[in-house]
Amino acid sequence: MKKALYPSLYGQMAYVIFAGIALIFAPNLLLGIFGLPTANEVWIRIMGLLVLTLAFYYYYMANFGNDKVVWATVIGRIFFCSGLLLFVIFGLAELQLIGFAILELALAFWTWKELKTK
Repeated sequence: MKKALYPSLYGQMAYVIFAGIALIFAPNLLLGIFGLPTANEVWIRIMGLLVLTLAFYYYYMANFGNDKVVWATVIGRIFFCSGLLLFVIFGLAELQLIGFAILELALAFWTWKELKTK
């Protein structure tokens, strides 16, 4: 078996698989862990499906992706974290949302380090 080019993206893939499945099948359990309000509309499950779909991209990037595309994931994840932080700052979301941002930033930093060593 070929060695993964970017093992950090397996970490990201595991994260999005867990979050996607949780949002599809038990969204309020996941939201409750972070002190977020429950959601009974279909949008939360659609978001879970979208998040789960990202796992395919991360798998292929981990094994075959080029550096420019992997850099794009780092930039995109930092952008996402900035958005979460702004939601909290402007009172649109609870402070617990920063937990997602911290995990996402840690995984982005790991990928950034891998790119810097190439």
